[in-house]
Amino acid sequence: MGLFRNWREHATQTEGEPTDSTSVPPPPPPVPYGNEDKVSAGEQDYTASPDEHPDPADHTDPAATDRQASSAPAGERSIDANAADGSGSATDADGADVSADSADYADAADDSTTDAHSAKVPDSNDDPSKNVDEGDASQADGEPPSNSDEEASEDSSNDDNVALTDPLVGMKISDRYRVEKLLARGGMATVYVAYDERLERPVAVKVMHPHLAEYDNFVERFRREARSAARLIHPSVVTVFDQGTVAGSGYLVMELVNGSNLRTILNEQGALTLDQSLAYIESVLNALAFAHAHGVIHRDIKPENVLVPKEGNVKVADFGLAGAASDVSAATTGSVMGTVAYLAPELVSENEADARSDLFSVGIMLFEMLTGHTPFEELSVYQTVKAHAEQDIPAPSELEPWIPTEVDDFVCSLAARMRSDRPHSAQDALEQLVRIRSQLPESLLERKADVEPAVDSQATDRIKLRGETVALPVTATKSTQSVRIEKQHPKKRRRTPLIIATVITLLIAAGASFTWWWFEYGPGSYITVPNIAGATVEEGQRTLEPLNVQVLVEERYDDVVPESIIIDTRPSGGNQVHKSGVVTLLVSLGVEMVDVPDLTNKPADEIDDLLAGAKLTRGDTTEEFHESVPKGKVISQSPESGEVVKHDTAVNVVISKGREPISVPSVVGLTVDEAQQAIS
Repeated sequence: MGLFRNWREHATQTEGEPTDSTSVPPPPPPVPYGNEDKVSAGEQDYTASPDEHPDPADHTDPAATDRQASSAPAGERSIDANAADGSGSATDADGADVSADSADYADAADDSTTDAHSAKVPDSNDDPSKNVDEGDASQADGEPPSNSDEEASEDSSNDDNVALTDPLVGMKISDRYRVEKLLARGGMATVYVAYDERLERPVAVKVMHPHLAEYDNFVERFRREARSAARLIHPSVVTVFDQGTVAGSGYLVMELVNGSNLRTILNEQGALTLDQSLAYIESVLNALAFAHAHGVIHRDIKPENVLVPKEGNVKVADFGLAGAASDVSAATTGSVMGTVAYLAPELVSENEADARSDLFSVGIMLFEMLTGHTPFEELSVYQTVKAHAEQDIPAPSELEPWIPTEVDDFVCSLAARMRSDRPHSAQDALEQLVRIRSQLPESLLERKADVEPAVDSQATDRIKLRGETVALPVTATKSTQSVRIEKQHPKKRRRTPLIIATVITLLIAAGASFTWWWFEYGPGSYITVPNIAGATVEEGQRTLEPLNVQVLVEERYDDVVPESIIIDTRPSGGNQVHKSGVVTLLVSLGVEMVDVPDLTNKPADEIDDLLAGAKLTRGDTTEEFHESVPKGKVISQSPESGEVVKHDTAVNVVISKGREPISVPSVVGLTVDEAQQAIS
């Protein structure tokens, strides 16, 4: 506690100076003391000796801290947002991307990013980005050190001030990692750009918040998950180089990625083309298939944890960290960590996850990439969790009718409520995706949802987030008092009617806007699909006509439902669809009948392929001698070639064993006549 108190006193401005309460308080100083537990990917295990650490006394004395900060090179103490060094991207405390090249700060709780160059935070009005853990969701995680709404030039100077007070900037961890720049603070950790002096490369260092170290299960789980993550060496996984503890807080050293995250891209573009979406998800599934094969489950797949480099593969970050955090959260609050919009139902109801839990998150993320929305984004946290547990997500084509059925089915299977209805593994899902993508026409792959971007990439003002906790400046009290005194002045009273009229006008406008939203995008814009399974196409179309939805007909064979009868609808009866959406009638073509191919004189090893291509199966196989049909080829079949039979009918075949061998008697020692007589 003494160390924490001294640090706070050092970080606090001197008496009489205005306090910038818009700055997010820096974390307690994770200064390296004593030995540290470490594991390194691709290196030998290394334990720092006491001689390698700075004198702890230098960090308990505020004056000593000042001397160290002032003596360090400027590049080691400044958080200059425009610095060119350390260009790259890491993940914030909860998995959000932080780009040193663009200085993006990812907000883990509110799923937003901030550009330090322009002091801009995208407007993220997506309710589903709220965390289940309410205690964590209330924090403005991952924001830059200052919440100032001034221009970028002023923000830059504020950043410099924060750099001087952040105890880690300009210092060295484990006598190896020189911390150069603060990237982001989140609910779990603070992320810095650092330089690995031993291997001479820039890295990202994530220092976990000290309060997490109070829980033994977190510390042990963090070490275990870090070791597992360090073994994941894959082009689509952000590499963990090293881990250890500093002043009781765990830290990770990770690959610094030069680019931005998927959340930033979605905020700027609204949605992605079908081809981009499938390509990004292909990389994510590649990463998950590799991680799952090594026994590592992510548990918190979301756009903030998907990094998009300027060159190379899309990468997934923060493997295993959500599991470590959930252990603490479940033990202390009875809740789980995760972002509601992407959280699998079983994680909330049972706090259990397997590989298919990650696939649910991938399905929701693909839905958002294609449509610009998450499935239940208009709902509250509780309602979203309840909807995931009780409702199937709508097909993406309900929002964007041009999206093909194959993609609809793929998204809905990934995000199925029941784990048993999802693909068996990430590898299975990857194979399905590759097959679907290869069959789609180029013109369709280039299509994109017409969605307004959440952020104007050219804007420089910081946009306030809904539900965001914003610190008020100390001068706000003074302003309030000033206004209170001025209200006693007669001139102030003359403004009362104008204020009332303005308020009434705003209320009317807000009411009109809400009414428009309710019937265009809110609950009032959705209608319930009637149950018309078993009706004819004409009857179904007449039933749907008053709803003014677009009706499509998709035909398929069915062994039970008669021809021209509706098998089902998509979405099914009882579910809701947007009033401008699409209802697809799945109409039966009856039982599928196929022609039996000619198998005679075909090699036996080709029979199965020929039958599979004709949607038939092989039945009984017998072998017989034959005078003219060569060995190994088909003599006859049943049913015969040309017959029309039901699909999957078994075809029996007779295979030739060749000519029957003849027994020749021994004629040794016999006369010619006797030999001829014996042979005949």
